[in-house]
Amino acid sequence: MALTLLKRCKPFEGLTTWYDEFENLFYDNFASENLKNTWYPAVDIEHKEKEYILRADLPGLKKEDINVTIDKGYLTLKGERKTGNEENKNNYHTIERIYGRFQRTFKVPGGLTEKEIKAKYHDGVLELTIPTPKVEKPKTINVKVE
Repeated sequence: MALTLLKRCKPFEGLTTWYDEFENLFYDNFASENLKNTWYPAVDIEHKEKEYILRADLPGLKKEDINVTIDKGYLTLKGERKTGNEENKNNYHTIERIYGRFQRTFKVPGGLTEKEIKAKYHDGVLELTIPTPKVEKPKTINVKVE
């Protein structure tokens, strides 16, 4: 008697393929150009003992193209990568790099001011140093019993 391996039934196997095809159809035909060309710089956030270090990849930008603001506990990076070859687009075979505006917002400890945040920009990497908030120890109040 030979052993036969039974094939497992996978009733939902075709759904992922269907979803992927639908998503491609939507983005290729109905998504606006603004949605297709949206880009967000990659960001690393490192936590050290006394500070957070946020590094954002912004290749090809000048420091004048970058805006960092802090408002009500939110740090926002804004900027724009401008295309330099607007008139030569007909000569290109492929354009994969995305140009345009970006914005990233991060929650930071409340009470920080722009003077406490240090910013450096070198070789296409923006580095922000954000101090960690000082944690106040709970204070004990002695209660007298009379």
